[in-house]
Amino acid sequence: MIKGTEDKRYAFVNGIIRAKEARLLTKAHFDRLLAAPLTNFNTIISDSPYAGYEDTPDGLEVEENGLRKFFEKYCQTPEVRKFVELPEQIHNLKVKLKQGGEELLYPDVGTEVETLPEVVEEIERFTIEKDPFKLSTNLDKIVCKYIYEAAEFSPFFKNYFELYFDLENIRSFLRARQFENAREIFNQVFIPYGSFDKKIFIDNMNLEIDHLGKIFFTTPYASIIEKGSLYLEENHSFLRLERMCEEMRLNFLTQARRMTFGVEPLFGYYHFKNSEIKKLRQVYWGKLNEVPLDQLKESIPDVW
Repeated sequence: MIKGTEDKRYAFVNGIIRAKEARLLTKAHFDRLLAAPLTNFNTIISDSPYAGYEDTPDGLEVEENGLRKFFEKYCQTPEVRKFVELPEQIHNLKVKLKQGGEELLYPDVGTEVETLPEVVEEIERFTIEKDPFKLSTNLDKIVCKYIYEAAEFSPFFKNYFELYFDLENIRSFLRARQFENAREIFNQVFIPYGSFDKKIFIDNMNLEIDHLGKIFFTTPYASIIEKGSLYLEENHSFLRLERMCEEMRLNFLTQARRMTFGVEPLFGYYHFKNSEIKKLRQVYWGKLNEVPLDQLKESIPDVW
């Protein structure tokens, strides 16, 4: 297990987190949700913190807001607050620059990111070039740089974000391959803070799908690339790729559950609870819109 920060300031809240983790939904809950009609949705989760909400989407939003307040109340580590706040701030900035609606904004997340020199420069470039794709990807890379630097304070977070950036690059690689100008697109979206050299992706951009797994067989990601790309070829869908990437990310975070001290359990719980809320939304809206059951099952990460 990777060494954590062992910050004893978190001893009290980590006790609370253990109790909250015990109330996270299980695989059995989701198996029942998937098998049952939508009318049984609230009954199946009636033994959980989601009980008592007449309107399911509103209830999920309340739980999501409560989770964020819990994190903000107990997180005393500035670097870890950045990991959550900076991506939300950059999202809000993109929405404003592209003149999106207020309903797309994260509430009460601050605007610190807008004062970063690289961000100011990128905004000025956008006012001239008016290229929303470059704006979005360049802003993302700026945030990734700051997160990468902030994560240096702890082996746990350094390794987590290296994995996170690797998974983002794998997603981008397989998505870029769907376009004629694949190399140009990938060059623009590649995040240079993971374990991969960009060259391995560029050199294999046009390689046949059934050979991709062999190229990456020495990495921890060979199975994701092989199975995700084969599913894509057969079903024209990224569902398996997205699910397997999320499973790998969450599996890494399970290490935090074995830590007594440190901010890691709070960070891990925050992400597991967010993942749970996302899964509930997937099932609810999937059932409502009559998404085929096999697609719904394929989309649910199998990590609990």
